[in-house]
Amino acid sequence: MLSFLNNLRYLGLAIGLLLLGLVPAGTAAESLFPIVSNGPVAARYNIVVLAEGYTAAQQTRFLTDATNVVNTLFAREPWQEYEAGFNAFALSVVSAQSGSDHPAYSLSKDTYFNSTYDNADRIITIPSGPSGQGKVDALLSTHLPEWDLAILLVNDLVPGGSDGSARTAIASVSGIADILPHEIGHVAAGLGDEYTTPNPGFPDVEEPNTTRQTTRDKIKWKAWIADTTPLPTPATTDYQDRIGLFEGAHYHETGWYRPKLNCTMQSQYTPEFCEVCREALVLALYERVRPILAATPAETELAVTNADPLYFSVITLEPATHPLSIQWLLNGSPIEGAVAPQFSLNPATLPSGQHAVSALVADPTAFVRNDPAGLLHQTNTWLLNMDLPVKPELTLSQVQYLPNNSFAFSIAGTAPQAAIESSIDLRHWTELGILPLVNGEARYTNANSPNTQPTFFRARAIP
Repeated sequence: MLSFLNNLRYLGLAIGLLLLGLVPAGTAAESLFPIVSNGPVAARYNIVVLAEGYTAAQQTRFLTDATNVVNTLFAREPWQEYEAGFNAFALSVVSAQSGSDHPAYSLSKDTYFNSTYDNADRIITIPSGPSGQGKVDALLSTHLPEWDLAILLVNDLVPGGSDGSARTAIASVSGIADILPHEIGHVAAGLGDEYTTPNPGFPDVEEPNTTRQTTRDKIKWKAWIADTTPLPTPATTDYQDRIGLFEGAHYHETGWYRPKLNCTMQSQYTPEFCEVCREALVLALYERVRPILAATPAETELAVTNADPLYFSVITLEPATHPLSIQWLLNGSPIEGAVAPQFSLNPATLPSGQHAVSALVADPTAFVRNDPAGLLHQTNTWLLNMDLPVKPELTLSQVQYLPNNSFAFSIAGTAPQAAIESSIDLRHWTELGILPLVNGEARYTNANSPNTQPTFFRARAIP
């Protein structure tokens, strides 16, 4: 139902844009339309869906199809959990004819990116040069230089696709639900095919989800394998929900292994990525989008010359169902209880010199168990150069009791002078006089004006 409502919403947007003349119906112009906007493009992972084989009269339908692409992705994990980290756009491009080339049937179409199916009518490619991928690169460079993933959506009813090149996934409109997520796995996270059908000449290079290693401690996804799971792992229903070492991957029936019995990378019709592939996709997101989206103050080195409170804050990339953790540190040591996005500091509590205030933000997601590069952690540090005015201080000592209720005491400190005050209730104070400190010392006595009632005395530093 949610997907239907989203489609309806964006279909209305597309129709409205067409009525306003913003959709390039009947023209050869290209236009970029937002589908999902979660923040500045510089701080988000930006997906662009490009139109291939859509005529001028089909541009409104392209916006609907592009929205279906985005809705399909965000209905799957891990994109659903991390939707806040993405922006998505539709790049409308007009083709002279609808569809794509089908050499197997001697069918040729005049399309913008010159897409074509292979002879098996299954794999869709575009030329690697200026008539294909070069056009993709040029359009994205013009309309969204900060793009991260391009999806070439081919307006053809025959299911097909490929991982393309240069961060570009290709899929027909009929392959949105199954083929496209598989191809994005290749492009976005470098995942490998877990097929067993031989492909002579395919490079023997391991991917995050394929390996020839059978020693438990050396398997790259060992963090996901339970001690009770046998290796290699039998391809039976007893182990279908476990991560293990299942033989058959990378276009080999034997000698190559995959993490799980079934996965989107093993069969495009399997609706979920396995835990290992999902982990790789999350790490790929964090390579581009950091846990801390913004921090205040923007300056990272501050000159502190007064005792006014200092305020710090971070804005974090919040997943859908779990919060990021925040810990504030002072000079590298955690501050107890300081785990909110905001933090304040009293400069008067710090001595002169340089100090460091840091916000450590981490994503405790269950989707990742192996993060060797520390992508799920980020620290923002502010250096404080403390140069506060020295606060004058006084100490009282050598109290001497004298006849007639009088006394004397000594005053020492860094203040140039001291105000002598008296009180009978410790709330209201009366100034009795000011004494200069000579070489940091002075002595006061009330012998010349003895009190007739209990009185409190103090010395107050005067700068």
